[in-house]
Amino acid sequence: MCADLPGYISPSVITGDNLRPGLLLTFKNTCLYILELTVGFETNLSINAARKTNKYQDLTVNLRQQYNDVKLISLSISTLGIISSLSTAFIELLEEIKVGNIH
Repeated sequence: MCADLPGYISPSVITGDNLRPGLLLTFKNTCLYILELTVGFETNLSINAARKTNKYQDLTVNLRQQYNDVKLISLSISTLGIISSLSTAFIELLEEIKVGNIH
């Protein structure tokens, strides 16, 4: 796990110096999850998710040379806690890493 937080290895060791998503998770060095969190107003949920997807699109393609599977999760949450419908990949991540009962 690499996180853009003090005390953790910076995601830039995998992504380079220009892009630092919030969190990178690898599983057996075959699958890489790129998690980018954006918090904003309810009216901007899909705009924020689309903007982050576009921002990391080239990186996702390039990292597929090193990992069997690369999944970008653009988690866009509103200030009231509403999750964008475009953020369903986050639920898939939770299911894959078996985090509690999410349904």
